[in-house]
Amino acid sequence: MTVHAVLIDTVSIQRYVFGSNKLKENIGASYLIQEVYESYLRKVIDCIFPFAKINFNVWKNEPDKCLIEDTDIPFEVGYIGGGNALLFFKDGDRVREFIEKWTTTLLVETPGVVTAVACEAFDLNNFKSENEKLFNKLRENKYRFIPQTVIPRHGITAECSHTGYSMDIWNEKEDKEEQDYVSSVAYAKICASQEATKKLEEKFEKELKGEYCFIDQLDELGQLKGEDSHIAIVHIDGNGMGERFRKTKALGEIRRLSVSVREATEESFRILLNTITDKFQNIQNALGFDTYEKRKDYPGEKGKKNIPLRSIIIGGDDITFVCDGKMGVYFAKIFLEAFEGQQVSDKEKLSACAGVAITKTKYPFHRGYELAEDLCKNAKKRRKEKGGEGSWLDFHIAYGGFSGKLDEIRASHYKAIQGDLIFGPYKIENHHEYGFDTLIENIKDLKDPEKGLPRSKIEELRQVLTLGKEATETFVNSINARELKLPTILGSCYEHSLFENLKTPYFDMVELMKFYPSFELTDGTNGGEKG
Repeated sequence: MTVHAVLIDTVSIQRYVFGSNKLKENIGASYLIQEVYESYLRKVIDCIFPFAKINFNVWKNEPDKCLIEDTDIPFEVGYIGGGNALLFFKDGDRVREFIEKWTTTLLVETPGVVTAVACEAFDLNNFKSENEKLFNKLRENKYRFIPQTVIPRHGITAECSHTGYSMDIWNEKEDKEEQDYVSSVAYAKICASQEATKKLEEKFEKELKGEYCFIDQLDELGQLKGEDSHIAIVHIDGNGMGERFRKTKALGEIRRLSVSVREATEESFRILLNTITDKFQNIQNALGFDTYEKRKDYPGEKGKKNIPLRSIIIGGDDITFVCDGKMGVYFAKIFLEAFEGQQVSDKEKLSACAGVAITKTKYPFHRGYELAEDLCKNAKKRRKEKGGEGSWLDFHIAYGGFSGKLDEIRASHYKAIQGDLIFGPYKIENHHEYGFDTLIENIKDLKDPEKGLPRSKIEELRQVLTLGKEATETFVNSINARELKLPTILGSCYEHSLFENLKTPYFDMVELMKFYPSFELTDGTNGGEKG
């Protein structure tokens, strides 16, 4: 059967979501992107077909059914996923009406969101080739025309400090001392943030147990007040999912895969939340709230404690969240392990790569996200170089002052006289030169009070790694004379010269030691609660 298909896409989602340094606006922007294909889509379709009984969830609940083929239903959702949606109309004249009403609605409700649309006659019996043609046309349309979705900035208007657009709306949503004129883009995001938090807490109500809540302020993630605090921005993206979607041959296949991948991502996040609540006292201790008196000051409101993590994007096969700096790599590892354990409709194994950017709390948030994205790409690059299997993770600690792309920062500041200081990315498994478990075991050995190095020697090691061969030889001789040992990696001799093949594993160990929960670096506790 031939119908009229509309493929719609949101363009530059990351720029829209992370274009602000305010977490509240990032959260609101992510929620608005979600609503583009939820409430705003339904609102427009209900307006066009006021008397039709349209089931918007058939594609999710009964993926093998295509109601538009056999009934008088004038419209059906093909699928929604990956930032785009495929829609089917029986009447081609209604396609133009839909596009006009939908884009007009977005101009009012989600200013700043840029969309692209492609529409064609579509043979449902030849889904794979017809879908490819539609995507090719969408790609052409993206390059051909970029719509103007915000009021242009004029010289006679003040500039919004949040977005750079013209100030045009009074923001009464903030506390009185912070109220000011903002752009329509910023205001829409701020208004949406409260609803976003409400919906998130409803979805994960069971995991929050009535004791915990999500926050929308970066300085409420569990940092100790008055101390030098860090956050971690974590970006995780599934491996090879685009190719797996392209391999689908029928509408039912792509629907099932889209739904099951989304469910796998959400279930992995549930496992992460359960880990946090199960180990909450240990996490409090690791964050510095290690006495009863200090724990009374742990951030929270209305009798609930703040979860030291806030998701910004949970969609399809990718997730972005922010958390306390000491927890970022640990939380990313928990998520990746959970994701690998999920089952999806095509029966192929899941894996993902993660980038963890650890920055000062006041560091520009959008730059931190860009760094996390670069780290994720770097992990995918290493994965491909090492055989293209499993989940990989890369992390970077930005102490401030360095800016630019990840490659530029590392080339300028993390190349020592004897080679690269950065050893990762790391694979989420053991028994591997780049195994993440190997890294953690070596950090345990390095700081072990009996067989490791004293704290002063660990700090000295960090400095020595940036110096020449003579300094490293002197350091190795000095610890050997004291019968101290450096951690070893199977099949290598790093402990004798610190560097091998122009790289060293020890700098990463020293760096991550400060930004990994202490209860995971102590043998015998296994992360369990201490008395």
